[in-house]
Amino acid sequence: MAIADLTDKQIQDLIDIEKPLPSRYNRLHFRVRPYSAAHEEAQIQVQVVHVGTFKIMLRRNVIDRSDFSVILGVSLYRSPKLLRLRRYNGPSHEHTNKLEGQKFRAYHIHYATQRYQEMGAAIDKFAEPSEKFQNLEQALDLCYEQCNFIRPESDRMQARLF
Repeated sequence: MAIADLTDKQIQDLIDIEKPLPSRYNRLHFRVRPYSAAHEEAQIQVQVVHVGTFKIMLRRNVIDRSDFSVILGVSLYRSPKLLRLRRYNGPSHEHTNKLEGQKFRAYHIHYATQRYQEMGAAIDKFAEPSEKFQNLEQALDLCYEQCNFIRPESDRMQARLF
Protein backbone atom coordinates (compact mmCIF):
# COMPACT_ATOMS: atom_id res chain seq x y z
CA MET A 1 0.00 0.00 0.00
CA ALA A 2 1.34 3.43 -0.96
CA ILE A 3 1.66 6.23 1.56
CA ALA A 4 -0.74 9.14 1.12
CA ASP A 5 0.65 12.67 0.82
CA LEU A 6 -2.49 13.94 2.57
CA THR A 7 -5.18 12.36 4.71
CA ASP A 8 -8.85 13.08 4.00
CA LYS A 9 -8.94 15.41 7.01
CA GLN A 10 -5.87 17.34 5.80
CA ILE A 11 -7.46 17.65 2.35
CA GLN A 12 -10.70 19.00 3.84
CA ASP A 13 -8.75 21.43 6.07
CA LEU A 14 -6.98 22.80 2.98
CA ILE A 15 -10.30 23.20 1.14
CA ASP A 16 -11.82 24.98 4.18
CA ILE A 17 -8.99 27.51 4.64
CA GLU A 18 -10.02 31.01 3.55
CA LYS A 19 -8.17 31.90 0.37
CA PRO A 20 -8.33 35.64 -0.41
CA LEU A 21 -8.40 36.25 -4.15
CA PRO A 22 -6.08 38.98 -5.47
CA SER A 23 -7.71 42.21 -6.63
CA ARG A 24 -7.12 41.37 -10.31
CA TYR A 25 -8.30 37.76 -10.09
CA ASN A 26 -10.95 38.24 -12.79
CA ARG A 27 -8.49 39.59 -15.38
CA LEU A 28 -7.19 36.28 -16.63
CA HIS A 29 -4.75 36.17 -19.52
CA PHE A 30 -4.95 32.92 -21.42
CA ARG A 31 -1.83 31.85 -23.27
CA VAL A 32 -1.38 29.06 -25.80
CA ARG A 33 0.38 26.04 -24.30
CA PRO A 34 3.95 25.76 -25.58
CA TYR A 35 3.46 22.09 -26.49
CA SER A 36 -0.09 22.31 -27.93
CA ALA A 37 -1.52 25.14 -30.02
CA ALA A 38 -5.00 23.63 -29.45
CA HIS A 39 -5.04 24.54 -25.74
CA GLU A 40 -4.78 27.76 -23.75
CA GLU A 41 -3.89 28.14 -20.07
CA ALA A 42 -4.26 30.76 -17.35
CA GLN A 43 -3.40 30.74 -13.65
CA ILE A 44 -4.26 32.48 -10.38
CA GLN A 45 -2.04 32.19 -7.29
CA VAL A 46 -3.05 32.82 -3.70
CA GLN A 47 -0.51 32.83 -0.86
CA VAL A 48 -1.78 31.70 2.55
CA VAL A 49 0.63 32.43 5.40
CA HIS A 50 2.01 29.34 7.17
CA VAL A 51 0.23 27.04 4.68
CA GLY A 52 1.58 27.57 1.16
CA THR A 53 0.57 28.65 -2.32
CA PHE A 54 -2.80 27.72 -3.76
CA LYS A 55 -3.03 27.75 -7.55
CA ILE A 56 -6.06 27.71 -9.77
CA MET A 57 -4.98 26.49 -13.18
CA LEU A 58 -7.34 26.87 -16.11
CA ARG A 59 -7.02 24.93 -19.34
CA ARG A 60 -9.33 25.12 -22.34
CA ASN A 61 -9.36 23.80 -25.87
CA VAL A 62 -9.52 26.64 -28.40
CA ILE A 63 -11.84 24.64 -30.70
CA ASP A 64 -13.94 22.45 -28.38
CA ARG A 65 -15.24 24.62 -25.52
CA SER A 66 -16.49 21.53 -23.63
CA ASP A 67 -12.86 20.41 -23.28
CA PHE A 68 -11.66 22.32 -20.20
CA SER A 69 -10.29 21.94 -16.69
CA VAL A 70 -10.32 24.16 -13.63
CA ILE A 71 -7.73 22.73 -11.24
CA LEU A 72 -7.11 23.72 -7.62
CA GLY A 73 -3.66 22.74 -6.43
CA VAL A 74 -1.52 23.59 -3.43
CA SER A 75 2.20 23.68 -2.84
CA LEU A 76 2.53 23.41 0.89
CA TYR A 77 4.94 25.60 2.81
CA ARG A 78 8.54 24.43 2.23
CA SER A 79 7.52 21.92 -0.45
CA PRO A 80 7.80 22.37 -4.22
CA LYS A 81 5.33 19.53 -4.92
CA LEU A 82 1.92 20.62 -6.27
CA LEU A 83 -0.95 18.56 -4.87
CA ARG A 84 -4.22 18.71 -6.84
CA LEU A 85 -7.17 19.08 -4.46
CA ARG A 86 -10.04 19.55 -6.95
CA ARG A 87 -10.50 19.43 -10.68
CA TYR A 88 -13.61 20.56 -12.56
CA ASN A 89 -13.69 18.99 -16.05
CA GLY A 90 -15.82 19.19 -19.12
CA PRO A 91 -17.36 16.06 -20.70
CA SER A 92 -14.76 15.72 -23.45
CA HIS A 93 -13.49 12.37 -22.11
CA GLU A 94 -14.77 9.31 -20.32
CA HIS A 95 -13.78 9.04 -16.65
CA THR A 96 -13.38 5.80 -14.69
CA ASN A 97 -13.41 5.44 -10.91
CA LYS A 98 -11.39 2.24 -10.64
CA LEU A 99 -12.23 1.39 -7.02
CA GLU A 100 -15.98 1.84 -7.57
CA GLY A 101 -16.02 0.30 -11.05
CA GLN A 102 -17.90 3.37 -12.31
CA LYS A 103 -17.55 4.93 -15.77
CA PHE A 104 -19.19 8.08 -17.12
CA ARG A 105 -18.83 10.81 -19.70
CA ALA A 106 -20.24 14.02 -18.22
CA TYR A 107 -19.23 17.28 -16.58
CA HIS A 108 -17.49 16.10 -13.45
CA ILE A 109 -15.53 17.10 -10.36
CA HIS A 110 -12.38 15.30 -9.23
CA TYR A 111 -11.72 15.14 -5.50
CA ALA A 112 -8.43 14.46 -3.73
CA THR A 113 -8.82 11.36 -1.58
CA GLN A 114 -6.60 9.41 0.76
CA ARG A 115 -7.75 6.02 -0.51
CA TYR A 116 -6.85 6.66 -4.16
CA GLN A 117 -3.40 7.85 -3.08
CA GLU A 118 -2.98 4.70 -1.00
CA MET A 119 -3.70 2.50 -4.02
CA GLY A 120 -0.97 4.35 -5.93
CA ALA A 121 -3.25 6.50 -8.09
CA ALA A 122 -3.17 10.27 -8.52
CA ILE A 123 -4.40 12.18 -5.47
CA ASP A 124 -7.42 13.49 -7.43
CA LYS A 125 -8.30 10.35 -9.40
CA PHE A 126 -11.79 9.96 -7.89
CA ALA A 127 -14.54 11.99 -9.64
CA GLU A 128 -18.30 12.45 -9.55
CA PRO A 129 -20.62 13.70 -12.31
CA SER A 130 -21.98 17.21 -11.72
CA GLU A 131 -24.81 19.28 -13.15
CA LYS A 132 -23.62 22.42 -11.32
CA PHE A 133 -21.63 23.76 -14.30
CA GLN A 134 -21.71 23.59 -18.10
CA ASN A 135 -18.71 25.72 -19.06
CA LEU A 136 -15.33 26.91 -17.81
CA GLU A 137 -16.66 30.15 -16.29
CA GLN A 138 -19.32 28.32 -14.26
CA ALA A 139 -16.75 25.72 -13.18
CA LEU A 140 -14.41 28.48 -11.99
CA ASP A 141 -17.19 30.18 -10.01
CA LEU A 142 -18.10 26.82 -8.45
CA CYS A 143 -14.46 26.27 -7.49
CA TYR A 144 -14.38 29.69 -5.80
CA GLU A 145 -17.58 28.84 -3.92
CA GLN A 146 -16.81 25.26 -2.91
CA CYS A 147 -13.17 25.84 -1.98
CA ASN A 148 -13.60 28.92 0.22
CA PHE A 149 -12.07 31.60 -1.97
CA ILE A 150 -12.84 35.09 -0.69
CA ARG A 151 -13.46 37.77 -3.30
CA PRO A 152 -11.94 41.21 -2.70
CA GLU A 153 -14.02 43.61 -0.59
CA SER A 154 -14.60 45.87 -3.62
CA ASP A 155 -16.35 42.98 -5.46
CA ARG A 156 -18.50 42.14 -2.45
CA MET A 157 -19.49 45.81 -1.97
CA GLN A 158 -20.38 46.18 -5.66
CA ALA A 159 -22.59 43.06 -5.51
CA ARG A 160 -24.55 44.56 -2.59
CA LEU A 161 -25.18 47.79 -4.52
CA PHE A 162 -27.00 46.03 -7.37
